[in-house]
Amino acid sequence: MSVCSRTLEHMFENIAVEGPVGFLAAVTEQLAKLPSELWRTGNDGFADIAAAVDALAVQLDCTRVGLVQEAESRGVVAESSCASSTDWLLAHSEHLEPAEAARTVDVARLCALPKNQVMAAAISGGTLTVRKAMTALRQLGQVEHALAPGKREEALASLTVMAQTGYDRHVIAVGRTLMALVGADRSLERDETALRSLSSLTLCPLANGMVAISGQLDPESGAVLSAALDPLSAPNPSAPNPGEANGGRDPRPADRRRADALVELCRRATAAGSNAPTTTKAQIVVTIDYERLAGAVRGSGTTLAGQVLSPQTVRKLACDASIIPMVLGSEGQPLDVGRTKRLVTPALLAALWARDKGCTYPGCGRPPQWSDAHHVRHWIDGGTTSLLNLALLCQYHHSWVHQRDLTATVTAHDVTWQT
Repeated sequence: MSVCSRTLEHMFENIAVEGPVGFLAAVTEQLAKLPSELWRTGNDGFADIAAAVDALAVQLDCTRVGLVQEAESRGVVAESSCASSTDWLLAHSEHLEPAEAARTVDVARLCALPKNQVMAAAISGGTLTVRKAMTALRQLGQVEHALAPGKREEALASLTVMAQTGYDRHVIAVGRTLMALVGADRSLERDETALRSLSSLTLCPLANGMVAISGQLDPESGAVLSAALDPLSAPNPSAPNPGEANGGRDPRPADRRRADALVELCRRATAAGSNAPTTTKAQIVVTIDYERLAGAVRGSGTTLAGQVLSPQTVRKLACDASIIPMVLGSEGQPLDVGRTKRLVTPALLAALWARDKGCTYPGCGRPPQWSDAHHVRHWIDGGTTSLLNLALLCQYHHSWVHQRDLTATVTAHDVTWQT
């Protein structure tokens, strides 16, 4: 038994089961003691506790859905003085926000429908948050009218799996991909056109002198802005040596870095006039099947950030030098520039982005725009500037790898570091 397991067992061993309310009250009391019990856990047990707390949070979310279903089916809500199930839930959950309560009731009712059994099973199993369940069901609602008979359950299963394992944006990406594949011809393109009319940006001066910025962008505009901001908002280490104060990490939080990047982008554009500077890292890379790009009717392309774009939008963006279409199944530029060049070409960097998806150092996950192309076998030692001798590393881990002379095994599909 791990130290983590012994810690939790010690905390809960004296809980007496006195009905659901008594049990939950006792568990809540014991959980409140968890911070003071962490001294019993070795450093290697903290990750397990974090994962256990996350699983518990999801289970509580799902338990609330089951509670609403049972309260509605047994007439508890109808016999109360509350006007609706949402009001009933809010009346007995003082920390719950109205929007969250409404989502919980909606999911409870939708999961009671036979056609949503796949989603209901995930909820009852405690593996899916209410927010992502609702996102998946809304995405399905946009395309289910166009699905062939018997395909709805398969589509819902795909969305459910993504909702269990990914973020909200991943669920949305799967939904838009379904729209591109099973919707009417050019349905994704028409959707983008409709969303374009909803783009907005508001600047509101505040009493303290700050300016509040709010708004929303259509998928194409969002991809362009992300490509411009990402390289400028990358962490800028305050010290190149990870062993120095703060580990060499950038002390600015992500939202501050994005704000600084937006201002820097505007300053550069203003100073350059019509000749605003561009860099390789500010390019948009879209992966799309050749037949989809040629036909421009069905299917979709995907940016490295996960935005799903219609083939027509990809074709339009490809007219600009700010995009590198990674067309699958077609002949592209040579990727291996051999020993004649030391620097990574734009085409080779695009291939690295598509393969590595970000910093390849174990456990990092920083996006590709924040990463550098690193020669696994240094160029000066005879290493080639080729896909099989390159790996993406963020600034922090680039320094780390060089300082420790770490090496890696590189294949056409992934990078494995010998740490």
